[in-house]
Amino acid sequence: MGKYRTLALNTVLFGVNAIATKLITFILLPLYTSYMSSGEYGITDMSLTVINLVMPLATLSIAEAAVRYIVGDKCHTNEYVAISISITVLSVLIVACLSPFLDFRAFGGLGDYKWYFLLAYATSAMMNLLGEISRGMGEIKLIPICAGVSSLTTLVLAVVLISCLHLKLVGYFISVSVGPLFAACIYLAFGGIGAAFIRGFRNISHDNKANMKKLMEPMLMYSIPLIPNNLFWWLSSGLNRLFITGMIGIAASGLFAAASKIPSLLNTVYMVFQQAWQLSAYQESNDDGLSRYFTVVFSCLQAVLTVSCSILSLMSPYLAKLLLRGDSFDGWKMISILLIANLFGVFSTFYGTIYSTTMHTSYVMFTTLFGAVSCVVFTPLLIPFMGVVGACFASVLGQFVVFIMRVRNSKKYITVNVQWRYLVPTLLLLGVQAVVIYFEYPHYMIIASVCLIIIIVFQILQLRSFVNILIDRFKHRN
Repeated sequence: MGKYRTLALNTVLFGVNAIATKLITFILLPLYTSYMSSGEYGITDMSLTVINLVMPLATLSIAEAAVRYIVGDKCHTNEYVAISISITVLSVLIVACLSPFLDFRAFGGLGDYKWYFLLAYATSAMMNLLGEISRGMGEIKLIPICAGVSSLTTLVLAVVLISCLHLKLVGYFISVSVGPLFAACIYLAFGGIGAAFIRGFRNISHDNKANMKKLMEPMLMYSIPLIPNNLFWWLSSGLNRLFITGMIGIAASGLFAAASKIPSLLNTVYMVFQQAWQLSAYQESNDDGLSRYFTVVFSCLQAVLTVSCSILSLMSPYLAKLLLRGDSFDGWKMISILLIANLFGVFSTFYGTIYSTTMHTSYVMFTTLFGAVSCVVFTPLLIPFMGVVGACFASVLGQFVVFIMRVRNSKKYITVNVQWRYLVPTLLLLGVQAVVIYFEYPHYMIIASVCLIIIIVFQILQLRSFVNILIDRFKHRN
């Protein structure tokens, strides 16, 4: 039971971090949509989309390798810190050289804010890396503190610069850059990362190239195949926005972006857990009961997320009235469809942990590329016939393809009992919810409520056997 207790404790700590970081987006959403047009809001979202695209590419996803190798090899922590920070700093220079590409029409005017964008990228990339390094070094309590400082700074500056000084996009970029910058300084000064970097850089400088290669090469072989996996979150939504912007316009892209914010609450629920789960999986990688551990965790995850998805779908009209303003409100009917896409994305990410835990990240790259191709094919095909909602269905298809491929292949390494007899009808009920809500069938709220009740029943039945097993083990120990 110790590993479950540790997982729960770490989840709580990362939950505080998520509240401080993810929910700030929803707190600020009414401010953004009130003081900006759909086109201006589309540019802010496009900047986030491009950052999410560029960061894994330019940094070679080194942050994920850093936490994995720091956990597995404590003797070379300083060297891993120095290598990962150096690569991240180099990535800023690479992004600066590529910034002229932002002038292309597909980026919807983001090119007018190149240097602001570069500042936002640099602070985001560094804060992301330092958070992962802290996770690997066991400085977990520092992560929510830094997240709180970053979010509070961003919130205050956004209110002052956007609503009071009416700086709009400039105010947005300044606020989202200064907050992470403050957090990065705290990590370096109080998390021991700055000192670790200095020691590691000194060790690498005095060491021969062969020893440095022995440390860096495995990190890159681990991290590079993860680049497409990290990009898939962008490819499943950000690529759609590029197609929408190019084929329909930046206003339609802003509409899609606003509708995507509420489904991303599902990702927030999962990412609260994912950081703790990934760390726990790494620490338990040599445990003989790893398959059962993954099965129990996935069963609980399935229950929480499918029920959450159904609740958010049912509440989508009311959440939209609360969070969306002006012409952005028109995208509320897409929320239920995007929730299903995000659900498959979360399941795919969970299965991705199997490959990163067992050091077989190459298949992660293959499945992600296959899913990306699905998005590239279906998005431009569906948009001319279905409009913006065609991009939503393309996201569902792409995420579903990746999930199924990983379920089938991951059995080579860790066997997870998915409980299909409960998951399949649950997914069908979520589909019914999405359809009746999108088309606003008569009494659609009643139908959606019935679907929610049935989904809850299915998930209770699904969890019952695992709860009994855990209770029996607890009684046996006592």
